[in-house]
Amino acid sequence: MKKLFLLSFVLFFFSCDSLSTEELAKNIKQDMIDTFEESDDWVSVEFVDFSLVHKGGNEYKGIVELIVENPVADLFNNLSEQEIFNEKIEASYPVEVIYDGTNYSWEILTD
Repeated sequence: MKKLFLLSFVLFFFSCDSLSTEELAKNIKQDMIDTFEESDDWVSVEFVDFSLVHKGGNEYKGIVELIVENPVADLFNNLSEQEIFNEKIEASYPVEVIYDGTNYSWEILTD
């Protein structure tokens, strides 16, 4: 019985350090916002929303919604000499996350 209690305590103690999926999503969201602010590649991107689900093991899958420049707006608006397309559009991208209980990494899949 003491071994079971000790094992439960050890599992509880080590599981306290890991983040819940909601906490992990909150941390990644802030990390994304910071990255967008600091990076020249993401200078015109506005953050809208981020959601995350646990796939299994240390893998998570997310969706980030962003407002980005419309790649066809300049071309078509210049050809027609009218503003037919909005300069910015809302786009959703898949996000892959790896979290080992201590560290995490995330990647927005744009291709």
